[in-house]
Amino acid sequence: MANIIHIDSTKTPVNAVTVFQTNRAEVQRLFSIDLKAGQNEVHLKSLPKMIDEDSIRVEGLGNAVIFDVIYKPPPPASAPNAQDESHATLRSAVKQLAQLQSEKKILEDKVRFLNEYAKTVNAEKTDGGDLDKFLDLYGTEKASINEKLTKVEESIRDAEKRVEDEEEKLSIDEVGKKRMVQVTVVVLADADGKAEMSLSYVLPGASWTPFYDLRATISPSGVSTTKDSESSSSVSLQYRASISQSTQEDWSSVDLTLSTASPLTSSSIPTLTPWRIGPPAPDPIIIPGPIMRSRTTRGRSSSRRMEMAPAIVQQSATSATFLIEGKCNIPSGDGTSFDDKTHKVFIAVVDMSAKLDWVVVPKEQPSAFLRCQVKNTSPYILLDGQASVFMDNNFVCKTRIPDVSPQESFSTSLGVDPSLRVTYQPLVRKTKAFSGNLGNLLALQNKADVTSYTQRLTIKNTRSARIFPLIVKDQVPVSVDSAVKVIVNVPKELGEAKERKEVTVAPGVKARWAIKGRDEEEDSASASGSVSGGVTSGVEDEGVVEWLCDLEAGKSIDLTLAWDVTVSTGKNWIHK
Repeated sequence: MANIIHIDSTKTPVNAVTVFQTNRAEVQRLFSIDLKAGQNEVHLKSLPKMIDEDSIRVEGLGNAVIFDVIYKPPPPASAPNAQDESHATLRSAVKQLAQLQSEKKILEDKVRFLNEYAKTVNAEKTDGGDLDKFLDLYGTEKASINEKLTKVEESIRDAEKRVEDEEEKLSIDEVGKKRMVQVTVVVLADADGKAEMSLSYVLPGASWTPFYDLRATISPSGVSTTKDSESSSSVSLQYRASISQSTQEDWSSVDLTLSTASPLTSSSIPTLTPWRIGPPAPDPIIIPGPIMRSRTTRGRSSSRRMEMAPAIVQQSATSATFLIEGKCNIPSGDGTSFDDKTHKVFIAVVDMSAKLDWVVVPKEQPSAFLRCQVKNTSPYILLDGQASVFMDNNFVCKTRIPDVSPQESFSTSLGVDPSLRVTYQPLVRKTKAFSGNLGNLLALQNKADVTSYTQRLTIKNTRSARIFPLIVKDQVPVSVDSAVKVIVNVPKELGEAKERKEVTVAPGVKARWAIKGRDEEEDSASASGSVSGGVTSGVEDEGVVEWLCDLEAGKSIDLTLAWDVTVSTGKNWIHK
């Protein structure tokens, strides 16, 4: 006969948990069991009902061999009569308690009445015989009431205990409905002795999301990277995770691992079936079939123990895992967004060098935005998540970090830099009629209307350090009609520029046509070092002009963009 061992999982703590981002968690429990020589049956009961049956895995140590693993699903829901009976018992106990409390109040009112009446008796004006009778009656009545009051208070305590017991019983029944899975492990042992066994399973109700604190420090020079200076700004990225779980199990002092993998129970590569089209099929005829009986199913078993690598971060071709240092305590919520709480854990601090540039788009907002180009020099995969940005230990804004692999770069805004003051003056417009032969340049008739526009802006650097590179963006209109011509007059060299070359506007200032799709790294790369050089070929971002500026401490720059819109006299045109 097999040796039977019963283990209540609610009395054995969870040892380790791996939380996935896809609303799943793998839970590991460790058990110490006393085996007898021969066949042993270990019944692990009160496991969560949400367990993925196909994910169950059992491992053991020692000479014992795991022969079989049997999953027993929750039994069918119990008859409603039993639950109704429990609720009826609770209602009866509550009703009895209320009656006793009412009786106690009546007795207390009687005592209070006797005491108040006794205060109205005047001993000097009352006959001695009558006073003796009153005192005898008062003493007898009060003693009787106090005796009844004592008995009622004892009955109330008993009734309160019955109500508490019934409520606890119903609560246990409710919890039990959620923990009614049993796993039976058949173990063959050569001899009597102790053995260690681990049970792992996957269940839904847990997830984690990354978030960051990005702390940036600007170098004293104010320059991100230059040919004549090796100083650079630094970025410290605090990598954290927010975890929520409602798995019906509390995780107390567990080894916690966070994973980006998907805990699929099958590794089969999916296949495509023919995708056909045609007229809709007729409604199917439903023929009742036999009722299938449920049966126990067998999980996977193994006689090896999982090895946990000591590294904090592990990466494979398909996923990354983060082993959180120390023990973690994460209680289970009830699965509602109102009640559940998130728990924050620390992953790592990543120090990275950064290249900074300042970007101004004054037409939309007269402010200078500080942009940070960071290379992920850490061994960690940075996952898409929200980041709080701190500049020189001051909170400035919220941003978002995309998915970034090691050695990849990413760009993020560090918010507005108030040390750069931007003044965007109102657009000046002048219209005049033009007559004469315009030639082939405009391909118009002899008479035309010319509207001249001038846009000026000023940027002042109030920092005590040089600002470089400073990228300023503005735009001129783009004609969608061959009869309407737009000619850039200032910067003059930009209007005549060929092959999208950068042109010198003033000392330390270059201008160029913006390239659509040019990413931030190309902006900074073409602007770093000297302000000379060409631009990357690409599709011109229609009408957008970029100035690349080198602005010394305490200095200002004035930028002007002027253009003419020429159209045949009498022809209407509008800004779209």
